[in-house]
Amino acid sequence: MWAPVTTALCLDSMSYDFVLFETDGDPGNARISKSPLTERIDYAAPATTPVLESLAAGLAEELPDGITLDDDSPIQLTGDRCLYVATSYNDADATAAWLTTVAIDYGLGLADMNSDAILLFGDEDTDAVVQTDSFFSPGFSAYGLPHLLLEVLRLKDSAVPYLRVTRVTDDAHFIQTLYRPEEKNWLVEYRAGTGSTAQGTTVKTPKDVIGLIRDWFDGAESFGDGHEWVDVEE
Repeated sequence: MWAPVTTALCLDSMSYDFVLFETDGDPGNARISKSPLTERIDYAAPATTPVLESLAAGLAEELPDGITLDDDSPIQLTGDRCLYVATSYNDADATAAWLTTVAIDYGLGLADMNSDAILLFGDEDTDAVVQTDSFFSPGFSAYGLPHLLLEVLRLKDSAVPYLRVTRVTDDAHFIQTLYRPEEKNWLVEYRAGTGSTAQGTTVKTPKDVIGLIRDWFDGAESFGDGHEWVDVEE
C-alpha cells in the first residue's frame, strides 16, 4: 500500500483571488479555465442569490485574525451567482482554509483563481475526505470525482497518481486508487474499518474506478461485484 503525500503553496507578496459560487451541478472540469465557470465569472449577465448577497455584506466582518484582504473592494459580487474574494498572496493558505469552511457551511463551490483549480464543487459530503498527491478536500463530491481522477491521470508524470477517500469516523475505512502507467491499469484498494483486512483489485478505466468509489461511498450492496479481490499486505 502507498501513503499520501501533501504539498504546500509558495507564498509571495502578490494578491491572491478566490471565487465562491452557487453550483450548477457538474462543472465539466477541475480546472477553472476549462469549465463553464470562467464564462459565469467574467462574461455572464449579473445574477445573485440571498446567500451570496448576505456573504458579500458581512463576510469581511467575520475575517479571521491573520488574514489580510486585498485593495479597497476585496469582496465583490460578480457575474452569474459568484462572489470574488481577493486576499494577500502571503495569506493564501489561511484564506483558502477560511473560505473552505464558509463554502461547506453554505453549500457553495470554491475556486482558486491563481491556481486555476476548483477546490470545492458545491455538493461536498463531509462524511469523508478526499486526497490526492496535490489536493485535499474536507468532503466527498460526486460532481468532482470524475474530474479529480482525470487530473490525477493528467499529472501522472509529475505526481504520484493516486486518489483516496477516507471516512472521517475511521481512518481505516477507506477506498483508494493508484494508476500504474506500465500496466496501463488502476489498482483499487479498500478497507472496511479497524480490524478488517484491506482488499485490492485492478480495473482498466477511470469509469471503472469512479463506479467502484461511488458504490463504496453510497454503501451499495453490489459494491465490488464482478471483480476479483485479494488481500493486501499493509
